Amino acid sequence: MRSSFWPALLFLAATGCGGPVPNTRSEDPYEKFLGVREMAGRSDAAAISELVGLLEDPHFLVVVGAVEALAAQRRPEFLQHFATKLKHRHPMVRQAACAAIAQIQNEEGVPALLEALKDPEPAVRRSALKALALFPSSVAATRGLVEAVADKDPSVSYMGHRLLSERTKRTDVPQTKDDWARVVLK
Repeated sequence: MRSSFWPALLFLAATGCGGPVPNTRSEDPYEKFLGVREMAGRSDAAAISELVGLLEDPHFLVVVGAVEALAAQRRPEFLQHFATKLKHRHPMVRQAACAAIAQIQNEEGVPALLEALKDPEPAVRRSALKALALFPSSVAATRGLVEAVADKDPSVSYMGHRLLSERTKRTDVPQTKDDWARVVLK
């Protein structure tokens, strides 16, 4: 068996069977995702148009890649694309959309992030909290962080508490919504 391994490996290498190839037009979602990753950083109209089109791909991995590539542009006007993805069926897309809104720093996205705090998935709610924490001058975002301290999921509640502690540099506030409201919503 050992003697047939190397010729087989050489055959595979010679025929180009090296694995997935980046290609946004492929039928394979992973190859599409790799193609999207290669487009990151391109800001020409054709690339942006293709990335926006890929936001409607049926596979969540491609959509996540497109969201991340568009967010890297840091263009506030892309909020329209990210806000709609907060309602996507896959939680990883919803998480990526939260991160994208934070990355483009468009404060008009705060209401959409607050709505994401009602998502059934704790991971999405945590992503929304991380994003809201990046809008320190928004009273609505601060209220969202305070409300999250009362979340039924302990990981979300603790994240809200931790983010508020980091923002205020206070470690003496108990992990309750009412205590945080007294400290930050005076």
